[in-house]
Amino acid sequence: MDTQLTNNLLQLDNVHTDPVLIVGAGLGGTAMLDIFSEDTLTPVAGIVDNNPHAIGIQNAKKRRIPVFNDLKEALETLGTCSVFNMTNNEEVSDVAAQYVGTGRVIGGQEAKIFWDIISRLKLMKHELQENQTRLKAVIHNVKEGIITMDADGYIENINPAMEQIFGYAQQELKGENLSKLIPSIGFSMPDATQHKEAINPQGCQELTGIYKSGTQFPIELNLSEMRLNGKTHFVGIVRDISERKEAEERMLQLALYDQLTQLPNRTLFYERLSFSIKQSKRSKEPLALLFIDLDGFKAVNDNFGHLAGDQLLVEVSKRLLHNTRDSDVVARLGGDEFVIILNHLKDLHYIEHITHKLIQVLGKPMQFQGHTFHVGASIGISVYPKHAHDINTLIQQADSAMYQAKKAGKNRYYFAQED
Repeated sequence: MDTQLTNNLLQLDNVHTDPVLIVGAGLGGTAMLDIFSEDTLTPVAGIVDNNPHAIGIQNAKKRRIPVFNDLKEALETLGTCSVFNMTNNEEVSDVAAQYVGTGRVIGGQEAKIFWDIISRLKLMKHELQENQTRLKAVIHNVKEGIITMDADGYIENINPAMEQIFGYAQQELKGENLSKLIPSIGFSMPDATQHKEAINPQGCQELTGIYKSGTQFPIELNLSEMRLNGKTHFVGIVRDISERKEAEERMLQLALYDQLTQLPNRTLFYERLSFSIKQSKRSKEPLALLFIDLDGFKAVNDNFGHLAGDQLLVEVSKRLLHNTRDSDVVARLGGDEFVIILNHLKDLHYIEHITHKLIQVLGKPMQFQGHTFHVGASIGISVYPKHAHDINTLIQQADSAMYQAKKAGKNRYYFAQED
């Protein structure tokens, strides 16, 4: 692809207002006629072909579009317009440029590449088809980055959206390998077979892009392969999916974490406990489950309001996290119920040590808006595999042990009984 593709294909600021003259009424010209005819904002001024029986000429007549059999006559008649040369004769482009300027002429090879991009975008970008024609979307309103490369992944052209996505000007990227923007794409592989498998040209891939400043961000890449005059080219459609990923993270946070304390919620706790049990089976190291219920929490809620109760729960979660290991899991099941998974226990005496410590730190006074609160904690303990061999039984055992601690006078811990 020559240098003119940059100026003509990806920066046609005038195509959306100038009428279009199509040169060549074969299959390519007919296809372009169909595309432009669907776009009411881009009028077709005429079509030129010296064969009066060409299919494009017949279709134009049906649409009442002017037809010409001489290019110069058409240009003199129509005046300023954009010219799409759908023939293989580059002299046609030279003649048209004398009348309308090179910036308004899309040459034969460039027009074929342009048509290929349009065809592929029809299949991949359905959301753009709902409000505007496909051609209009690609030329004027497309938000995705469009990049063309040779068979080895060296960049030939990019559109303005690519400049915005990656922060590079077009001239900074031309001739560079795509791996400069997407290191994991694999274009630099010397083996052709490995190369094709690595780039996965027909698939939609989520990859990591590198901004000009060096910042990494998530992108989505649709890469398509095409053959032109016996040579392989690639057309890539790139989308910055940072906002989508952030939204997914927010949804994940809402689904798996308690919004008050930011601790794992019941759903994530069950997942973590299942994983911990599998690890315990492999490592032969036991784990302990601590079921914690606050003593005196209801009185705080009743006497000082839910805001005070919420602040108390936040403070409790901080104290639990501060006094457990990074390998442990602290979660809130709801209300004033918390659970802790003690993983990788090499010494079971550690369970009593940490439980006694937690009762002490939770028993220390808490301050909120000039008020001092005192709560305690009743803790039930079950050990895997000593007290249970499955998740539900392990939780039930710890829950029952917690109620035994409450019955015994609260602010203490109690071990479950063995199966």
